[in-house]
Amino acid sequence: MKKFKKLIFLKVLTVIAWADGEVTNSELNVLKSFYRKFNLSKAQIKELDPYVLAPLPKKEQEELFKQLIAELNSPEDKIEIMQALQSMTQADLNIKEEESRLIEQFTLWLAKSTFTRRSFGKVRNFLKETLFKVRPEKNPELVRYFKQRVLKKIEIKSARNQKKPALDEETLYKICLLGTLLASVAHVDGTIDKAEKKALKKVLTDQFAFAAGEVKILLQVVEEQATEGFDFHEAATEFNRLFTHKERLALVDGFFAIAAADGDISHDETEEIRKITKALRVSHKQFIDSKVRALKANKG
Repeated sequence: MKKFKKLIFLKVLTVIAWADGEVTNSELNVLKSFYRKFNLSKAQIKELDPYVLAPLPKKEQEELFKQLIAELNSPEDKIEIMQALQSMTQADLNIKEEESRLIEQFTLWLAKSTFTRRSFGKVRNFLKETLFKVRPEKNPELVRYFKQRVLKKIEIKSARNQKKPALDEETLYKICLLGTLLASVAHVDGTIDKAEKKALKKVLTDQFAFAAGEVKILLQVVEEQATEGFDFHEAATEFNRLFTHKERLALVDGFFAIAAADGDISHDETEEIRKITKALRVSHKQFIDSKVRALKANKG
């Protein structure tokens, strides 16, 4: 199969992966397995990056589907796609036996079928339900860390203030993850000033309902987490699991609000937010749009 046909197929796969609003780590691993199978060059992989980073508008999706239908029509092309699918199921332990059987059925169907616009709907649904079905599981190490360390801090500070949090542990866990990432932006210059603390408090109170005294305790905890250091990769992975893609997009303005709290958004703060939003699978355009809004709000 020609390289451009492989790229069209992989672009369509990314569209399918984005169907639920985000591309998860497990879905990204599926795409990377195809990169290896098709022996793509660095330049070709770079061409696919925009498709992985953000979903396509519906009109562009339709054009891709039409292009694939037109191009993936020879027996040789079909065989190469089927071989890649079969090879991947043998190598990927996350694909269950039932899903493996479905892929086998699909390859038989594809071998006998003529690729049409109508039949592509079946292909799209099939790939979504098999290849992209796996979801990341809860990270037990990080959960233990937060329960043993973060939640313990909350318990101790609450006892000192004679105020037990009314929020459940899962909500406290989410608040700590968000708060720690937010506070890391404020702490990028080595300190968290009053304006940044005020902005941090506003972002959290806009997202969660707190009882009297709770927010003060949680702010103390997340500030300590940011200043003491934390495993960024693990925190981002858990954040992606607990917050939907739509929720993550809505929070980007919050990161810039904290960066702009002292009247300016520094280069270091911008780079810290860039690192966070990239890990949260926010597109570069959405990152830039949010920064522009923050700068305009500051001037106003």
